[in-house]
Amino acid sequence: MQKVGMGIAALITVAVLAGCSSNAASGDTPDAGASLEGQTISLVVPFDPGGGYDAYARMLAPLLGEELGATVIVENRPGAGGILATNEVVNSKPDGLTIALLNGPGHLGSAIAEADGVLYDAEKMSYIGQISSEPDVVVTNGGGEIETADDMAGKRFAATGPGSNEYIDAVVLNELLGLDSEVITGFASSNEASLNVIQKNVDLHSRSLGSQLPGIKAGDLVPVLVIGTNSGESEIANVPNLIDVVPSGSKELATLHSALVSSGRIIAAPPGMDEGMLKLLRDAFEAAVTDEAFQKSAAESGRPISFMGGADMQKLVSGVMGSPKAYVELIKKAYSG
Repeated sequence: MQKVGMGIAALITVAVLAGCSSNAASGDTPDAGASLEGQTISLVVPFDPGGGYDAYARMLAPLLGEELGATVIVENRPGAGGILATNEVVNSKPDGLTIALLNGPGHLGSAIAEADGVLYDAEKMSYIGQISSEPDVVVTNGGGEIETADDMAGKRFAATGPGSNEYIDAVVLNELLGLDSEVITGFASSNEASLNVIQKNVDLHSRSLGSQLPGIKAGDLVPVLVIGTNSGESEIANVPNLIDVVPSGSKELATLHSALVSSGRIIAAPPGMDEGMLKLLRDAFEAAVTDEAFQKSAAESGRPISFMGGADMQKLVSGVMGSPKAYVELIKKAYSG
């Protein structure tokens, strides 16, 4: 089944990257004067300390600093689901001294939906690369009533509220699979929503694989559907993928949504960055995250690395932001409730 996941990854890449052009240079020789040696770089994390994004940033910072001959300091700036910090980063000088670790699905989804507070054009930012990516997994309880995507029809999805990844997935699945399912909101956290699935107060819940794995491994949750690139984890190896189960007429929208989910954790910088400086950052980032010892250490700590270069990330963003009206309206619906 891992081959299926790789095929889906290729499908997403071809569909989203085809015909897109990067807004920033990629592959050019950096300017001779492009250097951050001896400088202090702020790596902005738009979330509270202690979470997954914070952990990835603190793993990356010392190695990225070593590659650049600089000091990289992690700054946590939570608020409005990352929108406030992203607005601040976009308005920073494009001098390489301010970069950010963004939640790709939230970052791009809110921009597509033109959500309240978004004051930036996501496509114009300077993308350095992707550090990790994982699919979303729809789970149910162990009651055995829901075994296939068809069985999800008329059931109840749990979600914290409109605009959350879990709410967006539920809205998209309802539309693409014709489920006519209800989305129950108001849970204080994704963990509370998951607990209510286990307790059979609701039927389904979609969130990242890493968040679902503990419940799946414990036998409390049963995976029903994968959204995004199947990572090859044994626990979801035989679980069908959204792209494989949607009607043929919905394949394009399913591919776009899979690309949005798979955008993962993105390192980005302000728009308008000098080509040489951007290449310097991209090269340093690639050297840091493709280091075998670093990847092994990250995997052992439960934070596996999934690298995508900055040029390809820029193209993926352009593809998602250039989505057809049908997908844009679907994402807007998922934000408006």
